[in-house]
Amino acid sequence: MSVDVRDRTGGALDGRAPEERRVGAPARASGGSWGWIAQVVTGGALGVLVVVHLVAQHFVVDAPAGLRDYDAVIAYLASPLMLVIEALFLVVVTWHAMLGVRAIAFDLGLGAVGRRRVTVAVSVLGVVTLGYGIWLLALLAGAG
Repeated sequence: MSVDVRDRTGGALDGRAPEERRVGAPARASGGSWGWIAQVVTGGALGVLVVVHLVAQHFVVDAPAGLRDYDAVIAYLASPLMLVIEALFLVVVTWHAMLGVRAIAFDLGLGAVGRRRVTVAVSVLGVVTLGYGIWLLALLAGAG
């Protein structure tokens, strides 16, 4: 038994005529599934890395109120493992944030050109942010 779900005008419920839909395609075939998967993965990694960052920076330090001073931060970043963890944290938080901004912009209902422009703008912003962050980490790590 098959059921034909149509509105009164004869179109499919998603607003497109039946001939405009691909056979077997879900109602929202054009989306950002890779972006969504990357958002979930970076969100999970962010959950782990933020805990590592908070513990290492604030809970296992001999400093008033758990705040490191400049010299303590330089000593902390002198460890290659901690430098890699902080750099990874920077990459993951930037990627997660840029994906989120892109998803919010896409929810505004932009066309194909608008989506491309948003993707390029967010990508450039992410690269600039990472460039500055990595430069700053390298500068601080080299100060010790």
